[in-house]
Amino acid sequence: MQVARASPGTSTRRCKRRRTGPWPLFAFLLFAGHGEAQAAVDCSITSVNLNFGVYDPAATAADDSVGTITVTCRHISGGADRINYSVTLSNGQNGTSATTRAMASGTRRLGYNVFRDPARTQTWGTGSGGTVIASGSMTVGPGNGNNLKTAVHSVYGRIPQLQDAAPGTYADTMVVTLTF
Repeated sequence: MQVARASPGTSTRRCKRRRTGPWPLFAFLLFAGHGEAQAAVDCSITSVNLNFGVYDPAATAADDSVGTITVTCRHISGGADRINYSVTLSNGQNGTSATTRAMASGTRRLGYNVFRDPARTQTWGTGSGGTVIASGSMTVGPGNGNNLKTAVHSVYGRIPQLQDAAPGTYADTMVVTLTF
């Protein structure tokens, strides 16, 4: 996910998982040579970048922005599959922790952070150090819609007010990880 004072864009990361389970022993004896029951699902994430626009260091109010992360799971084969997932965000290229994220313009820094809630009290990170993650579940497969499910998670960004920032174009990149 890009965090910048630039135009919005998208980024995608794909992950695949096969869920398999052995048939009971009696089924194996009855249907020797038939293998395993399988369901396959492909999940991906897409993000809409945060765009804070022009930051005014003299402004007495924080500069807020909202982006989204969309989780999409698609049924590939087999029966219906219940997918439990989580979405985590890295510290970014310029932050040493989720609570010290910063955008950079050369060697200059501009602090910011991203949150799970509109009040901007729940720092979105890896689930450690007081941060939270996004999580959810969905059932994908035959009899569940069109075999494609999506969940949209809002990302609430904030640049704190009254930072002594030199003019420039500041940016950061966070890694968005989907685990399912």
